Amino acid sequence: MTHKVFIVFLVFITAAAAIAIGIRGAAYYATPVHLRPFRSDYEAMKGSGNYSHGLGIIGASMITVGVAMYSTRKRLRALWSLGRLSAWLEIHIFLCLMGPILVIYHTTFKAGGVAAISLWAMVSVAGSGVVGRFLYAQIPRNVQGTELTGGQIKGELDRLAVALSSSPLGLQLMKRVDDGFSTMQRPENLSQAVVGFIRLQSMRRHMKHTVGAMLKLSALSTQQAHQLHRTATARASLMQKSLVLNQAGKLFYFWHAVHLPFTIIMFITLAAHVVVAILMGYTWIF
Repeated sequence: MTHKVFIVFLVFITAAAAIAIGIRGAAYYATPVHLRPFRSDYEAMKGSGNYSHGLGIIGASMITVGVAMYSTRKRLRALWSLGRLSAWLEIHIFLCLMGPILVIYHTTFKAGGVAAISLWAMVSVAGSGVVGRFLYAQIPRNVQGTELTGGQIKGELDRLAVALSSSPLGLQLMKRVDDGFSTMQRPENLSQAVVGFIRLQSMRRHMKHTVGAMLKLSALSTQQAHQLHRTATARASLMQKSLVLNQAGKLFYFWHAVHLPFTIIMFITLAAHVVVAILMGYTWIF
């Protein structure tokens, strides 16, 4: 629940900031490019002006921090104990979505040369990042974010089965979940995987709703019902992911092979853009 509230908070901040900045500069952005120099706010709103330039600096800094922070946490073993990797990933996604939004406003919706290459590389990285987040969520992982092996998945399913078998209602819930997923087949190729992702997401939501409905009709205490609900939905989630594990792993590998080069291109062109801006004498209020 806390994780969901955290995600909602980040989404709200991103949306609120994007809308507020859009409203703040709406009149300028709607003005044709050749007429903008005649506006009274041109000096501040143009790409090299204090306001738009500031948005670009803040946005680029957010992207850089987001990538460096998450990559360091994921690769440096000494930091593995500092919170769940999923929480770091959410912050990484927030920074790397909010940052590009600010950079786009910095361009005032026009860019050329190296800046245009950097902009489109950035948009590609941000867009592919959303796809990567979905694929990442389809792969079973432990608290540290390490992918579970087939044996570990089986062991976790057995542990959840033991927990559910401790009560008659728990056995009913497990049977309902297992029967629901028993009709699903493992996808064997990309097209089947895409269809499987959609069907399994729908099946998981249906199982979660079914489990909740069954618990409402029971005479269990709120704490007992919550524990059974969490255990049953955890089993449903793990069964869903285990069915698409192979295909999700392959897609995630290919996604990474595309995402990484675009990220490198983005930072190289961003560095070139910054160097050119400095050489041309552009500065900012700070």
